[in-house]
Amino acid sequence: MATIKQPSPALYSAVLHVLVNTDPHTQSMSAVMSNLVEHLNVEQAACLPQAIAEVLPLLKNDPNRLQFATHIVTRFDLFEAANKLAEIALSSDNRDLRLAAAMLCGHPSVDNAVRERVANAIYNDRAGRIRLDHSVVPETEDEQRLFWQRWPGARTEPSPFAQAPVVVLDGSFPADAALRFAVRLDNAGASVRRLPTDSEIPFWFGAQIVLICQTATRSRVLSSYPQFPERQILVEHIPTKDWEINRLLQKINSALSGTEKLRLGNLGPEVEYTDWAPEVFSAGAYPTKDVAFLAGTKPPTLNRLYKQGIIEPLHVGITLCTFRDVVAVRTWMYLKSTTGKRVSSKVIKELSRFAGDSEAVQLGVTSKGKVLVDHGDGWVDVISGQTVLDIPITNIDEVFQPFDYGGGKTLHLLQASENTKLHPTVLGGTPHLAGHRISAKALASLDKRGQRQAIESAYPELEGKVFDDTVGVGRQLLSVT
Repeated sequence: MATIKQPSPALYSAVLHVLVNTDPHTQSMSAVMSNLVEHLNVEQAACLPQAIAEVLPLLKNDPNRLQFATHIVTRFDLFEAANKLAEIALSSDNRDLRLAAAMLCGHPSVDNAVRERVANAIYNDRAGRIRLDHSVVPETEDEQRLFWQRWPGARTEPSPFAQAPVVVLDGSFPADAALRFAVRLDNAGASVRRLPTDSEIPFWFGAQIVLICQTATRSRVLSSYPQFPERQILVEHIPTKDWEINRLLQKINSALSGTEKLRLGNLGPEVEYTDWAPEVFSAGAYPTKDVAFLAGTKPPTLNRLYKQGIIEPLHVGITLCTFRDVVAVRTWMYLKSTTGKRVSSKVIKELSRFAGDSEAVQLGVTSKGKVLVDHGDGWVDVISGQTVLDIPITNIDEVFQPFDYGGGKTLHLLQASENTKLHPTVLGGTPHLAGHRISAKALASLDKRGQRQAIESAYPELEGKVFDDTVGVGRQLLSVT
């Protein structure tokens, strides 16, 4: 009998860390899910739905975060969480939780006993019954909209209502690649469904969806639904390169019928954001070498800071830091390089714990480790709330500029070169080619193998574009020891 793999303690810890540190009011579900899956290997990704399920009960005393986590579970069709979600929903009076449980229980892989308990609990709630049971006949226009979105296979003609296109991912794909692609689909406006290899074909299957699958699943689907349009079955692998992902998204769009289309395009104009906004300041997923490069220090120094508990990174197979950790260490290095005085490492700890402030006009620190914000009427200590006067304050904006350190020079933190930018919520925060979801490290790795020809072969959309400076940044990142 095959051993059922369980999530590791590190994965539980990572999921709990991300969900507890999420701001439900400002962070998007896609961004949070992206942070969860960005650096998982295939085994960790396969266990992620179960890890999220086990963490849900720990959020019961925080309704906003529980609701947010529940939305992630339903948005990405993590039916493995149905049992835990049903337990929580049925022990509370929260209708939204019961509707979410009904949504998950509509999946054929969910245990019938769980489905029956949820069905009994939402018996008089038509919105819940429609989510759970494809045989419920909608009576109003709103119910019709809900029914056709939930059960696209029941449609015999294109919907007269605006509906999200439904894309189904084959469960036989590697879990890490499938989850990352699910995030891209969600960003493109798709309703993502998952089809396990051992489940029956769901009732929501039908001519109004597109299936991405492997050959064996194609045969299984056509055996159950011989009338299923073959043009809407795309036998593909799940790509990892951005240009391949974009090509697959375009194929999906071509296969979708009517007006239900994905929102496509490159990264587009660089996102405008406030440096100190909580959702930005807490984002990113930076390996130790990247932190060292961006902050102007060395990996051994960071490892000492980890051991001393000054920085508390995430450990998910590899050690990962947030954007605020990068800013904190860089600030420490900047103060040491520019003041010539002893600088307390307390500044790192305080900045690493600072949650961000969307209303801050400026963020500042002192060499003794105080963190200060200015909302337009003077500097205030974020811990005591007291106004601070007549002490030397370093504006963190200065830290983002290049500065000399130990015989080297840091790059600008947000624009490493003319064509290279860094955004904490894009590609885990690694420097990328402006206007594209292509990391500087990826370009540099390809450059090692054949220079520009290898790059343009992998990313045809870059033909004729200037990106040599981005390759240079990537080389520096790869060379950090």
